[in-house]
Amino acid sequence: MDALSSHRSSPSLPTLKEILNRPLLFVEGKGGVGKTVLAQSIAHALAAKNRSTLLVSIENPLLPAGELKKIASNLWHLNCDPTTAFEEYASLKIGVAALTRIFLQNKLMRYLGKAAPGVHEVVILGKIWHDRKDYDHVVVDMPSMGYGITMFQSTANFAKLFRGGPIHRDSEAMLKTFADPAQTGQLIVSLAEEMPLTESLELRDYLNGFFPDNAPGFLVNRRFPKPEILEDSDVGSNESSRDYEKGHTPLATSALDYLTQRFLLEDHNMRLWRNQKIPYGEIGYIPPAARSSGDVKSEPAIQKTISRVSALLAEKGYV
Repeated sequence: MDALSSHRSSPSLPTLKEILNRPLLFVEGKGGVGKTVLAQSIAHALAAKNRSTLLVSIENPLLPAGELKKIASNLWHLNCDPTTAFEEYASLKIGVAALTRIFLQNKLMRYLGKAAPGVHEVVILGKIWHDRKDYDHVVVDMPSMGYGITMFQSTANFAKLFRGGPIHRDSEAMLKTFADPAQTGQLIVSLAEEMPLTESLELRDYLNGFFPDNAPGFLVNRRFPKPEILEDSDVGSNESSRDYEKGHTPLATSALDYLTQRFLLEDHNMRLWRNQKIPYGEIGYIPPAARSSGDVKSEPAIQKTISRVSALLAEKGYV
């Protein structure tokens, strides 16, 4: 099996290639499924095509708040935080530097900017929405599933709460952009495990509720390869698992036995998507890259993994 392959069952749903090549891409899913590495890999692959690309992190505590930094040719990284975004939004709307300073120094405004429900989420998405016009592509590494849903819900709430003025107009415009499949893509990432696969379907339902005309794409990450011993079997059927289990204990007795059992379990779990005829991309398991002992100039292990995944995405024609 290739490290990256694609499964498609319905012509009415977007392909992975269609999703990844949209101007604005939100990479979403349950925490721990590899969203960050995938978002970075997609951004690097797009930048390698000579397209100006912005990779967005949401409130990364390890980086300076609001930092915009060029990290590679055609590729910039933004650590988006609500405080900086709120100040930029106020400056944009007021338009006069002196008045903006007075507004931001007002204690009530500073309190509302930090404490008002939904403000953080709206200004973060607003910053991303506004800056998208400066790049060919914007790839957003979204926070874990619950908070990601809250960001879209807060924007919808503000659009309904304010019946006029700039906040209402901007919230409406943001939602219109996010709902437009020509402008925005939603990529749901999962592992081939039952819980994240199930939660990915719940996330799909939430996103379809917000954006009914903009179906999300799906990608399963770190999929174990099909061992040669199963090449002639009907993988995806219960018989293939039962045939292998005959004469084998639940506890793996060798590396090949573990690989086979793991693959069969993951293939069984994938029925959750297959039964709903969901088209999905697949990235195979990539062993962690080792760093040479004592080689301080070698590329960090995580960057090696990003480079490998990025190359695979380009090799398969997804970007």
